[in-house]
Amino acid sequence: MKHLGFVGKSTEYLGYTHVEIINSSLGLSFNIPSTHDLEESFKKMVENNYDLLMETSVEIVFDLNIETIEKIEVILKEKEIEFDEFVQNSLIEFINQNELAKLDSP
Repeated sequence: MKHLGFVGKSTEYLGYTHVEIINSSLGLSFNIPSTHDLEESFKKMVENNYDLLMETSVEIVFDLNIETIEKIEVILKEKEIEFDEFVQNSLIEFINQNELAKLDSP
């Protein structure tokens, strides 16, 4: 999920979904009952905590050359994956790997 520049990672459980905003050091996470609209609840949570999230967020900036982007777009089109979805999932995986690396290091 994404809203106002913030990305949420969701994990579904029986009866609720746990959501964590991953591009903020605030560590904001919350549970949403399965009966509620996940996207709408995420948007409201981001909007209600926007100022605090902005104070604790980091903008990720990187450059890719056009050839790399074109190759990625061809592969994504073949697999019917949207570019935004690919980037979001890649960032989530990257962040999770870094968190695991921190836990493994002495």
